[in-house]
Amino acid sequence: MWPPFRFAIWILALEIWLAWLPWVQGALVWRPGEGWMDESTGAGLSASSSRDQLEIVHKLEAQGDYEGALQASRILVRKWPFSFFAPEAQFKIGLYLERRGEFWEANKAYDKMVEKYPNSPFFDEALEHKFKIGNLYLSGEPKRLWRIPVGSAMDRAVQIFESIVKAAPYGRLAPEAQFRLGLAKEKQKKFAEAVTEYNKVLERYANSPVASEAQYQIGYAWMQASREPEYDQTAAQKAIEAFQDFLVRYPDSEKVEAAKGHIARLQAKEREGTFAIAKFYEEQHNLKAAFIYYSDVVRQDPDSEEGRLAKKKVEELRPRVEKDLGLPEERSKSVENDKQANAKTSDRANLPQ
Repeated sequence: MWPPFRFAIWILALEIWLAWLPWVQGALVWRPGEGWMDESTGAGLSASSSRDQLEIVHKLEAQGDYEGALQASRILVRKWPFSFFAPEAQFKIGLYLERRGEFWEANKAYDKMVEKYPNSPFFDEALEHKFKIGNLYLSGEPKRLWRIPVGSAMDRAVQIFESIVKAAPYGRLAPEAQFRLGLAKEKQKKFAEAVTEYNKVLERYANSPVASEAQYQIGYAWMQASREPEYDQTAAQKAIEAFQDFLVRYPDSEKVEAAKGHIARLQAKEREGTFAIAKFYEEQHNLKAAFIYYSDVVRQDPDSEEGRLAKKKVEELRPRVEKDLGLPEERSKSVENDKQANAKTSDRANLPQ
């Protein structure tokens, strides 16, 4: 049995809901692609022609009534979708939604403008607004549910930049959008996919100012991948190669010193890893494997600390593994043998005939 106080609250809530229900049924209408529409405020927003309808949009916008202008724009594209004025109305739907912070809905409105009216004078401007929204998501704008943040949405940045490149692959924004598509994939830790997107920048937009950034970012993406457990050691080597390509292609870039620093750190990490493997095999008494890995450390950088230690290990292990590995005799022994052979030849030459 409910307490009397709680029961009274429940009855009051029920009465409020019953009083509100008829208004909801009459005022809210669901329209595909638009969502729930409040048509109780729609009186006076509809004209008899698309031209007059756009005039209503302009008038409401000038008065600062952006909600009314939004509804009037929606009425225009719904009633006159093929009108000369429909592209502007569709574009303004995106503007009004963007103005009130509904960025994803605004992006979808711009998508409709781009897809339905590709020859419109608003085409490029719609792409510019999509690009701006994509950058918001790329920088961390959260996904929202009824204007409440519910988490990041890097996947939305990916969708937006993909759609820009698809809509205008040779347009002004295409190189930047393609590059930012790679950045979004990188932030998702999809490093191999990010590299694929950066390579598309180099293939399609090689003369773009963003091409050097893409080449640098290929190295950076592989460098990040090398720190993840699911990637093997080849990621570090790919990063080194990408940074080296960057230095060759763009020697005047402001990121040259950063690339050199990354290469040095990656190579040091690679040497440390190889040296650790060699040491492990030595401790396991697998001297042949240890010798091979120590030799690789020396090959990588003989003047480094690991290189000097590895060189001593190579000299120490060589006599014990050279037969098993089929190694040639050490140079010092070969030289001594040559000296002895030459001495014998000289002695024979001095013998009486």
